[in-house]
Amino acid sequence: MEGYGIAVSACKQLDAISAMIPDPQRTRSTRRIYDIAFFNGKLYAITEYDGLQALELDVGRLHEPNSSSRFHKCIAEDPKQQRIYRATDDIDYLVLRYLVECSGKLLMIRRWMSFPHEARVGDHDRTSWFEVFETDLATVPGRWINVDSLDGLAIFLNSECSKSVLASKCAGGVQEDCIYFMHRVFDNPSMQYFGPCVNPLGDSGVCNMRDGNITPLLPEAVMTELRCKQQYLTWFFPTGS
Repeated sequence: MEGYGIAVSACKQLDAISAMIPDPQRTRSTRRIYDIAFFNGKLYAITEYDGLQALELDVGRLHEPNSSSRFHKCIAEDPKQQRIYRATDDIDYLVLRYLVECSGKLLMIRRWMSFPHEARVGDHDRTSWFEVFETDLATVPGRWINVDSLDGLAIFLNSECSKSVLASKCAGGVQEDCIYFMHRVFDNPSMQYFGPCVNPLGDSGVCNMRDGNITPLLPEAVMTELRCKQQYLTWFFPTGS
């Protein structure tokens, strides 16, 4: 299949399915995909302009993509949406988009990150706030509905794969209606070889959806210890979580 695409491994075998999202405005061009999520037997993809596309997955025939193995539009793109917004003469906002399956719902999360104009990417990125939207696919075309609660769940964001969990069933003080996040552009070098480390968890924290307040992800004592060690950011979940 031509153009930019996604490869999804079938895990047990080397079978995979490839798909692309063509750009309707440009011949032989494609839209950039910002995140994907499996939901109700389909593979969904979010684009830069909040467009939502879906791909039907033919179980057992992932190694034989055909003409019907293409994304179809569920929610139209909004040309008013952008990836970078100019806030002031000194500050811009970068908007990252995530798709998360959350208790039988498909959510889109917009993460607003501020950064100075002259800063190197990744050095001074700071998450300012989040917006959460639920897909409404009962209408044609579908639409995004803004929500301000996660119904007792907690969401862990990751650029590779995000996950929602029921906070009341988690150990370690996981808070309900909160978004847990980490983000760093560059790996954190070890102080032993490269001198003082950058923030070991990069731009990290816990955002309470009820009041928008963002608090540190870990206590300062733990962060101090981590600064002396090499870090690679990811989330780990117990089986069945």
